[in-house]
Amino acid sequence: MLSRRADYGVRAMLDVALQSSENRSIVAEIAERQRIPAHFLAKIVPKLARAGLLRTWLGASGGVALGMPADQISLLQIIEAIDGPLMLNLCSLDPRGCECNADCPALDVWCRAQAQLNQTLAQTRLGDLITRRQKAASRSKARKG
Repeated sequence: MLSRRADYGVRAMLDVALQSSENRSIVAEIAERQRIPAHFLAKIVPKLARAGLLRTWLGASGGVALGMPADQISLLQIIEAIDGPLMLNLCSLDPRGCECNADCPALDVWCRAQAQLNQTLAQTRLGDLITRRQKAASRSKARKG
């Protein structure tokens, strides 16, 4: 299961990406908009910054901004920056480390599922989520209008 930290990280990164690129986002405001506990987000932001996904500034004019264009940031990068390697189970990342790998009937399934999950998350960019959100907003507006 995806951790709550990783979910919050994706939501926070999307929030930052949706803001004007000329302005820095204030972490407390991101937390409020995304309904993320501020103390929780304060622990996530440094991890995203260490991975180069966010840039941070301290002080009165501080805040955060994307560390690279949204089209270059994958969901896998965000998740791994927060939680480390994403794995279904221990043997899905390195089957050699499992004592049952020689005769495990599920090993191939776990490894294929892991590869598909990683591929999907690596190919899905923050920019893709922005596009999806904009399309959904347009459809919703058209239905109301």
